[in-house]
Amino acid sequence: MTLDGLWRELQDLNENEIYTIHKLVQALKRTRESPLAYIEEMMHFQSLGLDQESGAYIHRMMVTDELRNRLGILHGGVTATFIDTAMGSTVFQDMGIERGAVTLDLNIHFLSPAREGWLTAKSHIIKKGKTIVVLETKVTDEESRLIASASGTFYRLKK
Repeated sequence: MTLDGLWRELQDLNENEIYTIHKLVQALKRTRESPLAYIEEMMHFQSLGLDQESGAYIHRMMVTDELRNRLGILHGGVTATFIDTAMGSTVFQDMGIERGAVTLDLNIHFLSPAREGWLTAKSHIIKKGKTIVVLETKVTDEESRLIASASGTFYRLKK
């Protein structure tokens, strides 16, 4: 694909589609300077750290038009990606980033549709071994409605 070819592709887009393309390009550009991957930038992923009172690691994401499915609700795969990313971030925050971690297992219960606004994931470490970490995460919307609950197992890679 050349710039000329891309320009031709853009010619028949409506105003909303042009705005969406602009947001996608901005997210792509942010990945040049951000430690976040492209999809995390698209989710407006935020790590708020450990809540000392509850013992949960808190993460947020924004539901946007680009992340909704044809029913107007957050795509289940994006919800799963948010949970997986929040759990992975929790492992790194709790145990350090010296070693990588990968998902071994992720079980999600989708409980309510997410339509708009910020979602909050609260992740707890249930069991922590030398290489295996088990977590639970609950995702709520701005009205504190439970959107999803999940359990996951992560494997900490060796150096």
